[in-house]
Amino acid sequence: MKQLSVALALFVSSIAVAQSKPTIYIEPQQGFETYIAAAIAKKGVPVDVVTDKARAVYVLRSAPVEVKSESTGGKVARCLFAYCAGIEDKGNVSVQLIEVGSTKMVWAYSVNKQRSGSKNEQSMAEAIAKHFKEFLPNAPALSPAPAVAQTPALAPAPAEQVAAPRPTPAPTPAVYQQPADPAPATQVLSQDNGLGDAARKSRQHKACLELAKDNPSITCN
Repeated sequence: MKQLSVALALFVSSIAVAQSKPTIYIEPQQGFETYIAAAIAKKGVPVDVVTDKARAVYVLRSAPVEVKSESTGGKVARCLFAYCAGIEDKGNVSVQLIEVGSTKMVWAYSVNKQRSGSKNEQSMAEAIAKHFKEFLPNAPALSPAPAVAQTPALAPAPAEQVAAPRPTPAPTPAVYQQPADPAPATQVLSQDNGLGDAARKSRQHKACLELAKDNPSITCN
């Protein structure tokens, strides 16, 4: 029972370690990144190599690989007088490990190798992977991701208040006022006019009476 518990604990811890492996992106460097990826897998470095830089926790940046090749004449001379010692090509390279969250350099390594042909790059890549694996257990804790400033939501602009149209007043019906009848003109007869008419009528009556004397058919009122 005790052995089963220990085995179960080791299994759970192995799963936790597998799930907590950091992701790493290897920047392209004239094909040398392929050698580094192969060396990481060969040496069992506990990282996941990703091809999407946005998903990486670390970025492994390599300087250009420098390889110094000796001339054929120099190699012949060494073989004649020094038993062919040191006739291989000399290569050196340096790498930097950058934490993506803070852009801090957390590890760096430089390596020099003396191999012939492509074995130089392979040997340097394996040396990098070996020392990278030794560094990871002592790697500093990852920096917290910088807080993204949130732009405060803008309050919606107040709706423009349109004044309600004022009701058009109903037209006041025109009131037709019939003009008042003009006051009848009062004819005022002066006293002088009345006396003149009476005198004229009296003369006319007298004249009528005179004519009636000679002509009985005339009647005077």
